[in-house]
Amino acid sequence: MNLTSQQYIIALAQEGSFTGAARRLGVSQPGLCGWLDNLEEQLGTRLVLRSRKGITLTPAGQIYLNGSRRMLSVQQRTAAALANLGGGEVPCLRVAGTPGGGAQIFARIFGAFTGRFPAVQLQFVESYNQEALRLVQEGNVDFALCSLPDPDACPAEHIVKRSSELIVVLPDQYPLGYDASALTAGAELPGLPLRRLGDLPFMMPSEEMSYYPVLQQLFQHAGVHPKVIFQSSNTNILYQMVCNGYGAAIVPRRCFSPRDPVSPFSLRPRLYNYACLVFRSGAEKTAAWNYLLELLSI
Repeated sequence: MNLTSQQYIIALAQEGSFTGAARRLGVSQPGLCGWLDNLEEQLGTRLVLRSRKGITLTPAGQIYLNGSRRMLSVQQRTAAALANLGGGEVPCLRVAGTPGGGAQIFARIFGAFTGRFPAVQLQFVESYNQEALRLVQEGNVDFALCSLPDPDACPAEHIVKRSSELIVVLPDQYPLGYDASALTAGAELPGLPLRRLGDLPFMMPSEEMSYYPVLQQLFQHAGVHPKVIFQSSNTNILYQMVCNGYGAAIVPRRCFSPRDPVSPFSLRPRLYNYACLVFRSGAEKTAAWNYLLELLSI
């Protein structure tokens, strides 16, 4: 079954622009625009409205999108049933990641992958960094979405996607606090040595978090025993605890907003965490595997 049009409309809806959809599909933007013009002419109705902000689907476009998704689902089930009938094993690729950020990435790429490879099952395995790395090394998953404080020490093949500074945040009404409402995204933050956190109530990441061992080492080196009142593997919860005035925490800088009643500081020396895509050495690099690698690397 050739479902190119269905794959194209799904990519347009998910990306919200011709540029993004063309990049995902591996086609030219003029070619994608030409396909849509021809399709709309055949159907006798507009499917997409164009604007400077991107594209939106018309009511007819939404109907076509819903039908396309059902068609792709039928194609996938049909291919799987035929494989089972012939005694063949349905190919499957597995991605490990956290139930927060990892799951969001998986949900974003699921439609594009299954649209191109409907006969390949794509599964998500919830796990945190250390467990995800172990699953890759043991060959139980094909890819892992991990955060690593030192990518060079990663025991498997990997791609560094981006880095994020880990910063100290504390309630702005604390003696060390200040008004951070005018800070811009790339503004230099004041430094704060760890030894100055010794008397503050502290929210600590859970042991499965990638930067937990690093923080333990830094606190020990500074001779500080933090007064831990709460632990979580969810950095957003740690940050919200600070916003509510319960104490200090160390979280990725992306959590901070100048609208919140918190004061951010850079550690001295600075500390970073790296978002990485980890995969098995010696994996069979099929077309589906390579396309999934491409999607997850973005």
